[in-house]
Amino acid sequence: MRISNCLILLSLFLVQLASAQEQTISGVELAIDQDRLGDTFRDEPYDADNYAISFRLGIYGELANHTYLGLPWLREKVDGFLLDKILYNRGFDRESKSHNFAFTINGFSPAFISDQTEIFQDTLGNGYLLRQDRPFSSFTGFRSTRRLEGGKRFVHSAYYMDMAFTTSVTIGLASIGWSRGLDDFIGAQRPDGILWAKDENVTYPTGQVIPRPLPVFMYSFSGEFVAAKPLRKVVVQLRPEVNLGYYTNIGIGLDIGKVMNVEKLVDNLGYTDTHNPSVLKVNNDNIGLALTGSVTARAVLYNAHLNALYGAGSDHYITLADTRKLMMEANVGAKVQLLKKIECSFSFNWRTSEIKLDNAKSHLWGTLGFKYLIAPEGEGCYDYR
Repeated sequence: MRISNCLILLSLFLVQLASAQEQTISGVELAIDQDRLGDTFRDEPYDADNYAISFRLGIYGELANHTYLGLPWLREKVDGFLLDKILYNRGFDRESKSHNFAFTINGFSPAFISDQTEIFQDTLGNGYLLRQDRPFSSFTGFRSTRRLEGGKRFVHSAYYMDMAFTTSVTIGLASIGWSRGLDDFIGAQRPDGILWAKDENVTYPTGQVIPRPLPVFMYSFSGEFVAAKPLRKVVVQLRPEVNLGYYTNIGIGLDIGKVMNVEKLVDNLGYTDTHNPSVLKVNNDNIGLALTGSVTARAVLYNAHLNALYGAGSDHYITLADTRKLMMEANVGAKVQLLKKIECSFSFNWRTSEIKLDNAKSHLWGTLGFKYLIAPEGEGCYDYR
């Protein structure tokens, strides 16, 4: 089945599910990443500016915490062991809890995804080596997420800090061919991704860094702590992150934004990477607007998208020595809610190079998202009956 048909069927299934389960679903989400969405800041031709392709289709609410594939059960066990006892023993006052369950496709590629273009041949003649660019890689799977929002009052100062804690468990397969199909389907301004497939008849490396479908896992944690509110509905917050699994890293982010009426924290509108949480709230006006900007420093210990499985993969992988241990990310974005039913969001995302080799460069792409809102207005899309 073609990727376009699969995506259409999945989207129709979730919309129908939302209509039939209004008492347990608070929203439905569709989000995509693609390099072409960042072409506003690039000069043509775009053949040498590929990097990211992602797709996320998810539901929010109590039904999202159903025992799909055992993921919510597994996340609850890990949360209870690592996080919950610490939170409540330290005086965290929970105001709301929400859940998200998403089907996700992530793909990453070198600058060139086709060798059937004139610019590729010219660049090879000028010394470009595909082996010194990042490899092709992908993930296809599911993510179960829980988000707690609330705060803590500090006794000695009577100061109340708004905060949130988001945890996720992600399980899926590396190297499924859907990323190539998604890249061809969405990246209309770019050539078809011929180099996603393994070709033994050429001298440069082709195909994915993990050559066969391989189960991968990740547990993610992020916190959000409001540091300042300099103006009405303007929030500055700190965002620590920890990810353990096929992408293992520690990050600290700074977010600033104008939030909607019902929001106390900044919604990170960036990319659909599996470690990035997604938030859904329903504004109390017919038109709601939020503007955000974020910058994150990340220390990387292991990345299967670059290093394959402990360094063993195809003939094209990046060694741990050639992987940058410190990288920066940034995004700016906006979201608009209309009639308390539809939310549209867009962001430009930037990431420094993740490798140290000669052909490494920073990357720019865009994220486009849509949400259908079912929950009532007010404090947001929490789980409800």
